[in-house]
Amino acid sequence: MKKLFLLFYLLPLPLSFAGKKSLYWDDTETLGEGRYQVENYLFYTKTKEDSRGSYIFNFTYGLKSKVDIAVNVPFGYLKAYGNTYSDMEDLSFELKYKFYEKKDLSFAVKPFISLPFNKNSRFSEGEISYGLTFVSQVDHNKVIFYSNSSYMVHIGEKEFFQSLSLEYAITEEFSLISSLYLSEYKKREMGGVFGIGYSKGKVEVGVGLGKSFTSKNRYNLYGGLTYRFF
Repeated sequence: MKKLFLLFYLLPLPLSFAGKKSLYWDDTETLGEGRYQVENYLFYTKTKEDSRGSYIFNFTYGLKSKVDIAVNVPFGYLKAYGNTYSDMEDLSFELKYKFYEKKDLSFAVKPFISLPFNKNSRFSEGEISYGLTFVSQVDHNKVIFYSNSSYMVHIGEKEFFQSLSLEYAITEEFSLISSLYLSEYKKREMGGVFGIGYSKGKVEVGVGLGKSFTSKNRYNLYGGLTYRFF
């Protein structure tokens, strides 16, 4: 029953965050040595049968000029069959290394691991999960292309996630962002996201709406807020 609620809840979201990144999952940028930031994320899904969501607090620290480490503290929410559940999810840790950067092209890899903080939580997998994300980015004038490929092992099963995103700068502060994603885990899920990003000074915000192409009447709300301490 515990795993049933977990699988019912899972969203096609790899472990990647930062303001606008709630709309395109991740980029290749790193903070720089000694710099750090905090991020807050909200994901919400509504269908005819249920409503579910997740709030995530993220802390990222620049270990080296091209290496970041981060911890994610997530909380889950599920309302289904007349019952409401809310509890802590599994803690996750990640390391991002930007290993290539030349002109407008850059690549990064990000190994990550999730640990069950509270095995009694309905949102806990109850065991260690791990994976690897490969990120590529192309900058061209006002347009940025992102690609995220993730491979993850959890609940004894393997999952593959792929996203392709485009960001177009309207002004120096505002941008339009659109993404397509594909998740292969027990069954195939495809979907899209469209939203707007805002970035100025130490603050970055992203808000968008998503639609699953393979699940009927499933709409998603994405939101992110980042504050940089540099």
